[in-house]
Amino acid sequence: MKNKLFLDMADALKENEGIKLDEKKKSGLKISYFEIDKSNTKRLKRQEGKYYTISYDQNILNNYDKLLTKEIIKILKILKKDIPNYGTTLIIGLGNSSVTCDSLGPKTTNKIIATNHYIDFLTVPKVALFVPEVIGKTGISSFELIKMLVKDLKPSSIIVIDSLSTKYYKRLNNCIEISNSGIIPGSAIMTNKEISSKTFNIPVIAIGVPLVIEIGQKLFTTPDIESVISKTSEVIASSLNTLFLK
Repeated sequence: MKNKLFLDMADALKENEGIKLDEKKKSGLKISYFEIDKSNTKRLKRQEGKYYTISYDQNILNNYDKLLTKEIIKILKILKKDIPNYGTTLIIGLGNSSVTCDSLGPKTTNKIIATNHYIDFLTVPKVALFVPEVIGKTGISSFELIKMLVKDLKPSSIIVIDSLSTKYYKRLNNCIEISNSGIIPGSAIMTNKEISSKTFNIPVIAIGVPLVIEIGQKLFTTPDIESVISKTSEVIASSLNTLFLK
C-alpha cells in the first residue's frame, strides 16, 4: 500500500491555469472535483481522468453515514454513465487482509453482495468479487491475478477499492477518493502495473481512502484505525450494494 492520495495536489492545482477544479460544501461534507486531460498528464504527473473527493469528520462517519453513502452513489452514477449496463462488474478489494491499515479493500469486498452466479435472475446486475491479496502471500502480483481473471470472466467494467497514503494529516481517515483514472496496487513496489482502462481495455473506477500518513520514509496510522476501517468499509459496501441492487 503506498498509493498516493489523489488530491494531495489539490492546492497545487488551484495555481494551474486550464485545470477544472470545483468544490462545494453541504451537510457537513466537502465534495471536491478536478479533471485532468491529455494536455496536463505529463505536467501534473497524474493519469487522465475525473477525480472526486468527499471530505468529512468522524462525527459524519459515525453518526451520519447515510449522507456519505448518498454522495458516493451520486459520484459512481456519474462515472458509470458511459459504462455499458450489460455484462459483469468485477469489484476488486486490493490490500493485505492481515494488516489492519491495508485491509480496507478485502473488508469492503467481504460486505458486498455477489450476484454473478445467479443465472436465473436476468434483471439483477451481475457483480463478481475478487480479493487478490498481496504478492508476499501469493507469490503472484495483484495485476497478474486480475489479468488472468479478466481474461476468463470478461467483465464489462472493474471497480477497485484500496487503502491510500497521504502526506496531509487533515485528510487522514476522513475522505473518500473516487476516480476513473485507475490505480497501481502497492505502488511502492516499482514492478507493479496499473489497473486502468488502458491496461485492461474496459472502464475502471478506483475508490480509495487515506488510512496512513507518510512522514519521511515511514508510514503511520491512528490508534482508532480498526474502527475507522470497519465503518468506512460498511459505507462503501452499502453504496455499492445500493448502486447495483436498488
